[in-house]
Amino acid sequence: MNRTATWPRKLKNVLIIHEEGNSFNNPSLKCIIDLLLSKGCEIDLRYPRRHAPMPAVKGVRFLPFGNTLRRFKSVASNILCFEPLIFLSVLVEKLILYKKYDLIIGVDRLGLIEASILNVITKTPYIFLSFEISFASETSHRFKSLEKRASKNVSLWIVQDEVRAQHLQFENQLQESNKFLLPLASASVGALKIDRLRDQLGIPADKKVAITIGSVSKWSMTGLILKCIVDWPDDWVFVVHERYGRTSELLKNEVASFKELLGHKIYISDAASDTVDDLGSILAGVSAGLALYEPDASLGIYGGKNLQSLGLASGKICTYLRYGVPVIINEIGIYAEEARRYRFGCVVDQPKHIIDNLTEVAKVEYRNNALKYYSNKLDFNRYSNKLFSRLLSVVDDG
Repeated sequence: MNRTATWPRKLKNVLIIHEEGNSFNNPSLKCIIDLLLSKGCEIDLRYPRRHAPMPAVKGVRFLPFGNTLRRFKSVASNILCFEPLIFLSVLVEKLILYKKYDLIIGVDRLGLIEASILNVITKTPYIFLSFEISFASETSHRFKSLEKRASKNVSLWIVQDEVRAQHLQFENQLQESNKFLLPLASASVGALKIDRLRDQLGIPADKKVAITIGSVSKWSMTGLILKCIVDWPDDWVFVVHERYGRTSELLKNEVASFKELLGHKIYISDAASDTVDDLGSILAGVSAGLALYEPDASLGIYGGKNLQSLGLASGKICTYLRYGVPVIINEIGIYAEEARRYRFGCVVDQPKHIIDNLTEVAKVEYRNNALKYYSNKLDFNRYSNKLFSRLLSVVDDG
């Protein structure tokens, strides 16, 4: 990547604190990293070591931490919610790891809290990039109070749409004037590749493929979808692709129940891409992308109302649309409304009704509408210039 500074500004060194540890598999975050690098910035990325790939990138210094520190941070910020203990941890990291920064980007809860503490220590301006929203009604007053204090001096907060913005603003007591709406999406339309996953899996050329990508956790309803495949028409098959290549491992119990369908109607992909931009092979030759969500507060602090208010924060849906893959989704708010309005997909009540929409969603009209919607509404390039101007303003004001 060619990185050239083109302005006499003060934005040169950026720290990103990302608790999820999958920065290059998050469409918006990867785009923000690419944007900063293209403007000549140097980035330090603080994150926990996990199963997500973190490919070497010129201009990015990786600062990973292990399971022991990850557990400590989780206990301190999520269970004890004890700010002095978090402050001490961040101070130590500041002394031994961090350099002088012009801007700090705190991603989600831990990133926000630690960025706010660094702001107290160094006076460096910080922004809050939200992908998950915790609700006081599903956590506790003490839990949310820590977030609210950390939100007090945020210079800019980024969220995917107005619905999520309203919730986040209320839950964290953020200033509306500092809001920036950025749909979860990559930059530009994706390029499909000749080397197709469906061919690697041995799927016959005369079969149509429906796929699910990303998480295969309970809330994604993958297990429920698998139970319906036996009734699908003979010309359709289903591919399950967990984004980090652990599909067989994570679905071993479910798959054991459908052995007779494996390699015939159900195909398991253990392939993995280094970044969210490398899905041209995975989605080539795919006729429908499935993205069903089942909110359940018992699944954790982000499994209930956070999913009920999904808005434009679905990585699955935006990725399908980027590659011109029409979607079949359930009633998940904004995307369901948009799918009906712009006809880039079909909406079902439950997995057993997917079968009723396969023929419809495979029409060329839906594929064209998917690409058009992505280009007109989601593409990161539509927001990049305005976003970078806001980042410069934060630094200048700081």
